[in-house]
Amino acid sequence: MGAGGAHEGGRHADVRPEGASSSVPAVSAASAASAVSGGGAPANGPPEPAARADAGTAPAPLRVVAYNFLAGGSRHRTGHWSRLVRDLGADLLLTQECRPPEESSGERFRPSAGDHLLWSRAGTSRWGSGVLARSARLAPISIAGYEGWIVGGTIESARWTHPRPLRVFSLHCPAGERGYVRTLHEILDRLAPLAAGADLILGGDFNVATGYRAATEKRTISRREKGILDRLAEEMDLVSCWQAANPGRPLAQTLRWSANRATPYHCDGIFVSRSWLPRLASSRVVRGRRWERMSDHNPVTAHFSMPGP
Repeated sequence: MGAGGAHEGGRHADVRPEGASSSVPAVSAASAASAVSGGGAPANGPPEPAARADAGTAPAPLRVVAYNFLAGGSRHRTGHWSRLVRDLGADLLLTQECRPPEESSGERFRPSAGDHLLWSRAGTSRWGSGVLARSARLAPISIAGYEGWIVGGTIESARWTHPRPLRVFSLHCPAGERGYVRTLHEILDRLAPLAAGADLILGGDFNVATGYRAATEKRTISRREKGILDRLAEEMDLVSCWQAANPGRPLAQTLRWSANRATPYHCDGIFVSRSWLPRLASSRVVRGRRWERMSDHNPVTAHFSMPGP
């Protein structure tokens, strides 16, 4: 589980973003962006527009969790879905290296009739990425070339969508042909149009630093990694929830790389549109021995409260 040189994380360098298959029908990213920007209805027929809250309806609280299960779990590392829902009270789960609950050994959690799970396999791996929305529906959006590495869609719930559409994505950046940073730039090329006219929640395992580091921190951030963060902030108007909720603090460890468990790699995160920051009540990295037995990653959470009067 290598650290990828100067970059945070850097695991699974042998996998590629080709050949993934999606388990759900999806509108393309280009079609979704066209629908929001006023470019007309896509030719392949997108899902119905997301439900909107009435002018007098305030958004409900929202708990988001991003978590890498580590190689889809195993007989001895099981119950990831149950713990995220039960112990962390997640409303929106952005998961990587996961398998659907019914395919996970020993997993008792099953989505209810009102929940919506999107999941797609990453290449030839037995695992993939997923988004689980509790008591909400999702209109899937496919990202060409990255099926199973990026999974997401538009939330169709008036509880969380107000006044603009809310798009959510679980991201697991592969090494690709040219390394993590260049691959992530290619991913952002595809995601950036989806931020136009919509709010965005983007979370997962980026395999590069997901926060700026202070000069006093032992772990440094490369110029190229900083370029990713700058682009998220300046081009897509996205902010790291953990860094916004914990200003001035050294980046918390989200990955315990097997070759160096002490270094505080911070490659997992949740980014949200800047307009959501007034609602951000807290963001934390969850630790504990039980979590450490389940994966080499720690869950990252973001809690959004109801807006004030």
